[in-house]
Amino acid sequence: MPFSNLEQITPILAEIRKDGPSSILDVGCGLGVYGFLCRIYLELYDDKNFMEKLEGSRPWDVKIDALEGFRDYLRFVPRWVYDEIIVDSALDAIAKIPDKAYDLVLAIAILEHFCKEEGTAFVTELKRIGKKIILTVPKDWREQSVSGNPYETHRSQWSFKELVTFGFNTFLPHPQAWIAVYQ
Repeated sequence: MPFSNLEQITPILAEIRKDGPSSILDVGCGLGVYGFLCRIYLELYDDKNFMEKLEGSRPWDVKIDALEGFRDYLRFVPRWVYDEIIVDSALDAIAKIPDKAYDLVLAIAILEHFCKEEGTAFVTELKRIGKKIILTVPKDWREQSVSGNPYETHRSQWSFKELVTFGFNTFLPHPQAWIAVYQ
C-alpha cells in the first residue's frame, strides 16, 4: 500500500532523527508519508522561520529525494516534501544512482514486492547507494494485489536470518514487521 503501518512510524522516525542525515532517498515513496515526516522533523520542527522554507525563500538543508514506480500516487504528495522525484521501476532507477549518494535510504514495505532474485539485487543496490538503510518487510507473508498497480503485488517473504545475511545488524521493535537497519 502507498502508506505505512502506523506502529512502524515512531521507531523509524526516531532512528532517522538519531543521525540527522543530510540526504535521503525514499524508495517506493507511495503517498510520501516518510518524506513528509522527514521534512517536518529534520528540517521544519525546530525552525521558527519554517514558513520561509515552505514558501521557497530559504533553501532546504536536507536533500530528500523519492523514487516511485506508480505515478498516480504522486499527485497526492505536497510539492515541498521532495527535492526530486524519480518515476521508474526501483531496480532500473537505482542502477543509475552513484555509489554512496545518500546518507540514508528508506525502503519501507517494498522488498516483499520483488521475487527473491530481484529482492536480493535490490538490497545489494541499496547497500551500494546508501551509507545507511532502513528497510521494513512483513514478518508474515500475506497475499496482496491492487487493481491497476502491479508494483503492489506481494511476491516474496523474507526472514530475520536472510536480513542478517544481507548485513542488517540492528532491528527495531515491531510485532508484525522486521524493521532492519544497515550501517
